[in-house]
Amino acid sequence: MYFAMALCMVAVAGCKNNGKTPTPVEGETVNEAVEDAAKAAADEAEAAGETARDLALDALEEIKGSAEEAAAKALQEANDAVSFAAVEEKPTFNGGDANGFAKWVNQNINYPENAKEKGVEGRVILGFVVDAEGNVSDVKVLRGVDPELDAEAMRVVKSSPKWEAGKQNGRNVKVTYTFPVVFQLK
Repeated sequence: MYFAMALCMVAVAGCKNNGKTPTPVEGETVNEAVEDAAKAAADEAEAAGETARDLALDALEEIKGSAEEAAAKALQEANDAVSFAAVEEKPTFNGGDANGFAKWVNQNINYPENAKEKGVEGRVILGFVVDAEGNVSDVKVLRGVDPELDAEAMRVVKSSPKWEAGKQNGRNVKVTYTFPVVFQLK
């Protein structure tokens, strides 16, 4: 039985040792040959394991770096996509504030003739964004009065000259505004 076990061990060691069957050398027993082959196979397995571990660690570092870059890019895109309502530095219009913009709107608004004839007055509430480049975009009527007055208010705000962009953490960002345009007959 001992001899059969030894033969099995020799066969197993031979399979793991690149198909080489251990052969006793002069003065060595079969058991010693099997032990030497098993030790050699274990050493090769350990070396392969270290190489695999090193490769896995390298891959992990690369993935980690890629994940950090992807997270930073996603954060940047999210900041670019989101409009701020309050920022460290508000956008400025022609070197001034929103009051300067209101004056500009009042100078450029044209009261629609049909609305004048009907005696239509009121306050059109618009929402818009001053983007990171200072352009006015995404102009929407939040509360309208009359289709003609709403359209005129939108036309004027859309034709706004560039603003100086708002800033958050030293970066230009989109800023959301809510702005009333008042139509009043005199």
